[in-house]
Amino acid sequence: MVKKSRVGFTLVELLVVIAIIGILVGLLLPAVQAAREAARRMQCSNNLKQIGLAIHNYENATKRLPPGSGFYGGTAVALGSLPAPYQRFAGAQNLNRAHLLVRILPYIEQTALYNEFAGDVVTTDNARISNPSNPQGGELLRGLTISSYICPSDNNGGRSATVDGIASRIQPSNYHFSMGPTNAMSDNPNCQCPLFATFVARSQAGTNVNAPAGPFTRRGGILPYGATGNPGYCGKFGDVADGLSNTLFFGETIVDWSAHALNGWSMANQWGRFTQIPINWDTRYVDVATATAAGKTGCEARCNWNTAEGFKSRHTGGSQMLMGDGSVQFFSQNIDMLAYNALGSKAGGEVATLEQ
Repeated sequence: MVKKSRVGFTLVELLVVIAIIGILVGLLLPAVQAAREAARRMQCSNNLKQIGLAIHNYENATKRLPPGSGFYGGTAVALGSLPAPYQRFAGAQNLNRAHLLVRILPYIEQTALYNEFAGDVVTTDNARISNPSNPQGGELLRGLTISSYICPSDNNGGRSATVDGIASRIQPSNYHFSMGPTNAMSDNPNCQCPLFATFVARSQAGTNVNAPAGPFTRRGGILPYGATGNPGYCGKFGDVADGLSNTLFFGETIVDWSAHALNGWSMANQWGRFTQIPINWDTRYVDVATATAAGKTGCEARCNWNTAEGFKSRHTGGSQMLMGDGSVQFFSQNIDMLAYNALGSKAGGEVATLEQ
């Protein structure tokens, strides 16, 4: 009698095979995730390089750097008293709150979108894509997604808001200009940080968000916030006495960790970032109450005007920064604060070593 050979697996063999597959997947998954993050980090770096190239082309064309944020509040400003790079957006009462990221649009092949902004002479806050039949219709301009302004490592894709009675999407950016070693002048009274005085002490003397250490001062970041009474904030590369390769221009932020960043990529009121705040300082909590419930303080809330405006990223161990020469460097979150502030200033004459 011929015996039939057994085909297939026994239950025990099948369980062993499944267990082996599970172990292999467990070993391979971290490697796959690491490879994906490496690709995302490379894309973030390329985005910063593109912003750097746009800034250089802007400066070459206008002989000035773009103003960090054109925001003059309600103060009337005479058009002729402003530097040429401002005038495109100058209205009777303000400068349309246009962020630097708006100014460089023509230099990242977004001229058509730039013209949409430039045609709105009242304010960019609620400006929408042109729609003659319905001036209040169309998507918010600050709701449009500019891929070069988003780091794929950050999973925030924007948020919804109601503007002019219309539900709209607001698209934040992960990239912000440096205001150098300065501070927000005061603590948010509704979101106070007990360490405010400590951070102020790290700032360059006499600087704050309304008078940042910018292009026309001796020290500080080269791309400052253009505040009321300071219409001359359009610097030049020649102002960077410390050298372009030694001066921080742009860096990353985590959108959900900054209330100002949530205003959208084109808004001046998303501010720049300060270098006296340690890199990757955790401000994930929505408000003081939420932070307190987690055993934290206003220092860890995204509503704080100082700690939330430090450079941050989703990359492990630090954040990528754009230097004035167009290179992108990775700054360790453990960098010495004196060195970090020195790299944030443009003309401090300090000697700084970048920790890789």
